[in-house]
Amino acid sequence: MNTPETPFLSLKNGYSNSRQKWLVRLCLVCILISAPGYTMKASEKATKKGLNLGGLPAVSYNSDEGFQYGAILNLFDYGDGERFPAYDYSAYLEASRFTKGSSLLRFYLDTEKLVPGIRSFLDISYIQEDLLPFYGFNGFQTIYSTDRLAVNRTSYSMSMRQFRLMADFKGALMVDNLNWLLSYGFYHYTPNRVDYDKLNEGVLPSDPDYVAGPGLYEQYVSWGLIDGAEANGGAVNALKVGLIYDSRNAMVNPDRGICTEALLELAPDFVNELPYTRYSLVHRQYHALVKNRLNLAIRVGAQGKLGANKIPFYRRTQLISPFATRSNVSGLGGDNSLRGILKNRLVGDGIAYSNIELRWRAINFDLLNQHFYIGFNGFVDLGLITDAVDMDMNGISLADRATFFDESAGQPLHTSVGGGLKLAMNENFVVSVDMGKALDKRDGEDLGVYIKINYLF
Repeated sequence: MNTPETPFLSLKNGYSNSRQKWLVRLCLVCILISAPGYTMKASEKATKKGLNLGGLPAVSYNSDEGFQYGAILNLFDYGDGERFPAYDYSAYLEASRFTKGSSLLRFYLDTEKLVPGIRSFLDISYIQEDLLPFYGFNGFQTIYSTDRLAVNRTSYSMSMRQFRLMADFKGALMVDNLNWLLSYGFYHYTPNRVDYDKLNEGVLPSDPDYVAGPGLYEQYVSWGLIDGAEANGGAVNALKVGLIYDSRNAMVNPDRGICTEALLELAPDFVNELPYTRYSLVHRQYHALVKNRLNLAIRVGAQGKLGANKIPFYRRTQLISPFATRSNVSGLGGDNSLRGILKNRLVGDGIAYSNIELRWRAINFDLLNQHFYIGFNGFVDLGLITDAVDMDMNGISLADRATFFDESAGQPLHTSVGGGLKLAMNENFVVSVDMGKALDKRDGEDLGVYIKINYLF
């Protein structure tokens, strides 16, 4: 998708403060305008039957990717209406783009009718990222330099194309709230350096906005830290099996219960050139400190590899999760994991993370026959590399090792703190604004701003 670069639809990493504020305000307005039409369909009484088609803008903002614009169509089939607001089928189509160069085309089907008694989730997506953040491996062991970024705004960027086809299935076991999960995913990755020719269209070499390589990704390839087989990309055929225990009293902002996942992802050698095995453990817990007013929400997760085979670098950044309700789940760092820390700042063979939130339901009110509340949240996000990538530095000059790496940095805890504002309609539709700040400048110096739908977890 080649979009002409204009002052509004810019691929540049940096925005002026005024432009960034303008984009944030526009994002909030668009989300709020779209909210009533989207939510009223889900809040009508149990008389909704048959097919129902809803559409709304695909609107969000985050500091790593910029402002999202596009469209979403969601077709629901409520059958005879007896299960409303539960549906028989949900078909979702999204086409959107971010102002920093990412684009998304996605379709998924979510149903419990395809196989009776089993939730089936089928997803097909194409994701294009022209300026995907790449900060190397092992966190602080790869130096992040704002001086280098000031000279070349693409120093910590690469290009990635991803096609995926996923089929997830979940069914109940004989223990209350306990479910099994079985999944197959086909992923094809095409990594590359930044397209400098595209960025430099109409820009003179003497212009400060003119960019040229090499960026950190290209240097990782030239040093052999990303070998040729991985640098050329390729396909991954992954099987996922696991157990999910879920006793939450609500899907959005529960105030009691837990949700725990234990998952195993296998890419076997008979269908993969680069086979691997890895695991994921995630626990979420919710408590009402003041009933209907103040909740404590905690998420703790860990994932890592099993066995001697290494994980391809383009899979290391992908968080394992059942049912890809989020279009692109990557971390650690960014809006899906560590708010205020640079996206993909923590990349290792093993990672652990935690999010601790206090959620205050400050004001409840009714408007146009809809139930609203305004809420605030404060949070602490924590991340840790538990298993560092084995990087062979022997082929790297001493000068480059001193410039790009801090081999004595170790693996300390990465921390960010922040807060947010929530506007919720009928409990299930939540416009979320979160702002986070890394406590260590090596994780990023700017305030992270994230405007999207729903709570982080």
